[in-house]
Amino acid sequence: MMRHEIRSTLAAVLAVLVLGAAVLAAVPFQAFEEALCCIPFEETERILAAIELGYGQENFPSEDTLRLVERLVEHPSPTPEKQGILLTLATALEEGLPIDDLLNKAFEGLARGVPLNQIDGGLYQRLILLIQVRDLLYANGIFSVPAGSPQSVPSALPTPRFNELLTNIADAVGDHLEGGGSPFDGHILFQHVEERLMALQGVTLLQADVALVLERIEPADLTHVALAAVS
Repeated sequence: MMRHEIRSTLAAVLAVLVLGAAVLAAVPFQAFEEALCCIPFEETERILAAIELGYGQENFPSEDTLRLVERLVEHPSPTPEKQGILLTLATALEEGLPIDDLLNKAFEGLARGVPLNQIDGGLYQRLILLIQVRDLLYANGIFSVPAGSPQSVPSALPTPRFNELLTNIADAVGDHLEGGGSPFDGHILFQHVEERLMALQGVTLLQADVALVLERIEPADLTHVALAAVS
């Protein structure tokens, strides 16, 4: 009995230490205020409010978000172009969407020297895809619940699992469009989505979650999603 109590106590202490480390690892909100004060954005308050919302999300990538802000602050492009990218991210955060993929696309564009207005155009298309795919999943009864909450039905997925599905479906459709594919190619879009989800099954996606999506969405659904992104 004593050993069990000791193990329980150690486990509790470890949990507190891990949680504390996670909190310490997060970038303080003040860092964003200091970074954004360097440029007179008209929408600074909205951007900061959206970032503050992000802190309430699970797995918010605060370090990468701040790194992008700092990269944009130093960028020689006109202020409105810098603000455009941050407003796209702000919209995603206001919608409660995961922004990891948007950040990756932004960094990729910066590394390649792509003009900021073109980077923002690509980010905005990905944003629309995220919104459309989320709405598609919701319409088919697949939705997210906070991690640790009771999973009342198989289609009520913990937020991290839901976001993995959301991001990868949007990615598959976005890659098709960026590669010159037609938004009307519903069956090809479905094939791309299926291949991506199956490849990640057992890696970052659960088999049950993949099966759930592939059973409930159809090629026509993905055509609708793609058309919304290009219209």
